[in-house]
Amino acid sequence: MKLSFFEPYVGLKPFIHYIWVFESPVGMPPSDSNLAVPNGCSKLIINCENSIISEVRGILQNSKEHTVYFAGSRDIPVKLSTPNKKTAFIGIEFYPHGAYPVFGIPMAETTNQLLNFDDLLGKWGREINDTVCSLNSAKDKIDLIQRQMIEILRQNQLKQKRPISNNLLVNYCVNSLKSTNGLIPISVLVNKTGYSKRYLEILFKNHIGFSPKVLAGIFRFQKFYKNWAQGRLYSEIKNELNEYYYDQAHYIKDFKRMTGFSPLSFSQNVSNEFGRRLSLQ
Repeated sequence: MKLSFFEPYVGLKPFIHYIWVFESPVGMPPSDSNLAVPNGCSKLIINCENSIISEVRGILQNSKEHTVYFAGSRDIPVKLSTPNKKTAFIGIEFYPHGAYPVFGIPMAETTNQLLNFDDLLGKWGREINDTVCSLNSAKDKIDLIQRQMIEILRQNQLKQKRPISNNLLVNYCVNSLKSTNGLIPISVLVNKTGYSKRYLEILFKNHIGFSPKVLAGIFRFQKFYKNWAQGRLYSEIKNELNEYYYDQAHYIKDFKRMTGFSPLSFSQNVSNEFGRRLSLQ
């Protein structure tokens, strides 16, 4: 398994967190624990070779090769698998508030969903899908779809129909939640911004797909998920839980909802090398 990372174009850095390419001569490792866990980010997935089977709450979805998909932000885990043959797919991962300014699609309509790009964006999506998938190298595919996103932003600027940059209020709130690992109370965001909790929830669901409270929970979970990715054992980090959760039971419940495993079972039985490398990036 090879996982490579690419820098986004400068004009897209306010929107795209990172770009990665997964390659394997035999597909993903045969396991029931290849997981994509919630991190608050939506993604473009470009299937170059082989199909990807995703399982969410027992429901299977087959993503065909030579197809572009949009994966909305999730607050539940996805189990991933592929047929045992040569596999390559690209992930363009947006910041939590990065996809909405580019595509102008209310993110609440994509939450916990995997959508065909042409279903999401109509004729433009179909054209992009056909053009991207006709190219041979991963870099060519990445470059083309980035150029297309820059063109969308340019057209939006000319038409002035929707914002071409991240909403400053959403940007402030997301950064506040991220920098505190989800610990800043929503009431503090309300006081600091001067906007009501209800207004922030509407804004977040449009730009991100979640309420501020849900995104805070994902960031809090990610704090400990990254500890696992770095190789720390549950026994080493459980003493830190009091700062982030009411008690250990709340943490176990939260962790299980976002991974499908208890923290102890996850640390002992789940390798998830794919998820580990993405988390460390």
